[in-house]
Amino acid sequence: MHDHEGRPCRPDGRAAARIGCARAREMRGWRLALVLALAAVSAAAVSLAGRLLVVADPLPPSADAIVVLAGSIPTRVLEAADLYRTGLAARVVVTRERLARGESVLRVRGVHIPESDELTIAALEQLGVPAHAIVRLRRRARSTESEARTVARYACSHRLRSLAIVTSRPHSRRARLIYRRAVADAVAVAVRPSRYDVFAAARWWHIPRDAKIVLYEYERLIHYWLRERWTIQPCGGLRRRTRS
Repeated sequence: MHDHEGRPCRPDGRAAARIGCARAREMRGWRLALVLALAAVSAAAVSLAGRLLVVADPLPPSADAIVVLAGSIPTRVLEAADLYRTGLAARVVVTRERLARGESVLRVRGVHIPESDELTIAALEQLGVPAHAIVRLRRRARSTESEARTVARYACSHRLRSLAIVTSRPHSRRARLIYRRAVADAVAVAVRPSRYDVFAAARWWHIPRDAKIVLYEYERLIHYWLRERWTIQPCGGLRRRTRS
């Protein structure tokens, strides 16, 4: 070890040198403590980044519809079926995704690959949701924003007052922002992240799949705050019908 002036510390050195070495050890201790503190703060901040993506609203005693957002079929379908069995709502709304690239060509050639909404409906029925309780929206969605526009139009045109939105855990915060803006004050929205989703919010950086999701969600959140929110119209641009 060297003192604060760069001289080597020796047990038999002068008193001034020993004092300098003591100060050097003290400074080294402070530097180590600072590094450890910064590491702890960084780890906490990284962990917080994952947890901030997950939100869950209190569910109302009853809702007009349970809406299953497209994507991540198994976890979302399981949650929606559970909510239906509790009697939360009498209908389950299923949205449609736009066709995957090349799928339209396959259809022209007579090849039919089940779409995500078809798989979702089949799974819901096998989990005990009757076919008459399932509503499939016709318009295809290319993003969460366009999906919310379609759902908002349906809710407002059918004079619904409350929706329970089922999605994945890391998608829940962005979904809540978009859907609440899409329906404005016309419809109450409660976002329910699936309890079957294994997203590791507190240690997402250890799991490549979760790390990719977190980075994507923050990219989309930035896009929402800078651009997307200004383009969302209440009720998808429709005027809400009033109850007679």
